[in-house]
Amino acid sequence: MLSIITPVLNGSKFIETTIISISKLKIPHEHIIVDGGSTDSTLDIIKKYPNIILLHQLEKLGMYQAIDMGIKNSKGEILTWINSDDKILKDGFEEMYNEFMLNKTDLIFSNGIHHFIDKCNYKVVTALPYARYFLKQGIFPFVQSSSMFSKKGYCKVGGFDYLKFKIIGDRDLFQKMAYDITLKIKYVPVFSSVFLRYEDSLLFRNIDLLKNEHEYTIKTNSSLFNRGLYHFFRAVKNTYWKIKNINK
Repeated sequence: MLSIITPVLNGSKFIETTIISISKLKIPHEHIIVDGGSTDSTLDIIKKYPNIILLHQLEKLGMYQAIDMGIKNSKGEILTWINSDDKILKDGFEEMYNEFMLNKTDLIFSNGIHHFIDKCNYKVVTALPYARYFLKQGIFPFVQSSSMFSKKGYCKVGGFDYLKFKIIGDRDLFQKMAYDITLKIKYVPVFSSVFLRYEDSLLFRNIDLLKNEHEYTIKTNSSLFNRGLYHFFRAVKNTYWKIKNINK
């Protein structure tokens, strides 16, 4: 079974869209929402959906501690988290899950879409199949919401370091998994999530903290060669998807 964790704090603007997108899944799953003390109408929205497991974060130690709390209360052996302002793409998400089950991997990932809502613009973010290499160089080669990972792998690398990371705990987690050669990583060429980008998001409100946290990741800076390689592969993949869509 897949356990989907959603951390939320005053997320009434988008969370219902997130909930509805997850509720359409036809694969075995549970949706756990961990609320960090919302004072808007978030809890009222969540209560409309009785199948959701609602937890309340007592320790106010940030988003990754909330996700870790959800994981510790989950039943699934496959895990992911979908933020309260993102949504999944049902068909791609289910295909990613089925590949996970078929190949018994530890980290699986796919393509995603960035939705810049302030600009009414969408940007395709194609994942790179050489994720282990790029993660070890400090480069994040896929969209977090377009990934799943095993509970076994999460526990083996020690889970989130939520006392140190408030913004890029995902990059730290996946880097640790990439460095463990016993953990299997696989790419699935589908689109499985939409990641919202906007000025009032957690990421954009904490740009300085984001930059500071990069200093503490396993690899702080990749070489110019690795960065160039990353952008080259990304450009090739973007071109491939554009051509494929034109020929449909």
